Amino acid sequence: MTKKRFIRFGSLILAILLILSASGCALNSYSVEELKAFYPKAIENALNEELYYWKETVNASDHTSWKTCNVFAEIDKKYEVIRDENGELANMKVDILEEYNKKNVYKALCGKSSGKNGDKNYLFEKDFDDAGNAVNYRTSEITPQAYVHSDSFQNKYSLNAILKEFEYLTVEDMIFDIDNDLMEHKGKTVKFSFAVTDEYLEKYKAEFGESSVFEGSKYATMEFAYDRFASIVIYATEKLGGGVSADKEIYKLEVVYYGPIVNIPSYDNPEW
Repeated sequence: MTKKRFIRFGSLILAILLILSASGCALNSYSVEELKAFYPKAIENALNEELYYWKETVNASDHTSWKTCNVFAEIDKKYEVIRDENGELANMKVDILEEYNKKNVYKALCGKSSGKNGDKNYLFEKDFDDAGNAVNYRTSEITPQAYVHSDSFQNKYSLNAILKEFEYLTVEDMIFDIDNDLMEHKGKTVKFSFAVTDEYLEKYKAEFGESSVFEGSKYATMEFAYDRFASIVIYATEKLGGGVSADKEIYKLEVVYYGPIVNIPSYDNPEW
């Protein structure tokens, strides 16, 4: 490469880097001090959302579990939620599924249902036996708006419940010596890796009477998108034998703020 070509090439690379920096796409540009201000605000923004779809996966030593919850409503072409004349979310629906050791254990749907006596709002629930067969079908006449504000939903399936520990966690509880690329700030996405202190694990157990999801973990990777919580993956060390070990994913939570369409069965169907 001639000297003139080298200068042109170098100038092009410099220009690209400047453009990326100006557009907010520079990588590894976030500091711990910036994260201290950003983290609680991003969690708060997530908790203020009315619509969400989350998926939680647990890979414990003695079991696996998988849960999803989708709170759905109509949106317009500008991705704004549509409200009815009472100010409630239009065509609101809820879809919940729980799985344990790769078998369904619980399913719930709530929303407007059609039948021979017209449209009615119902909560449909069913459990599953050890063989994975649906049993114990039941229905309750309730609006999805009332259901998502009920204690049974709020205590287990709301974003407040699923993000409870990450709202309690602070940046001061984190250790940032996992690797050399801790924080990536690319466009509207912030991603970082950390471990938690032993003091945090003790504090959490004393506060809530249960172990933290970080118990026994090696490190975690958390991601925020558009100033809201997006995901966390927690890893532990797994021994493979012969002195070999690997990082094992023991917990994963993913959240988006508009999930798939929910279809509500007819209340005339006894086994929906």
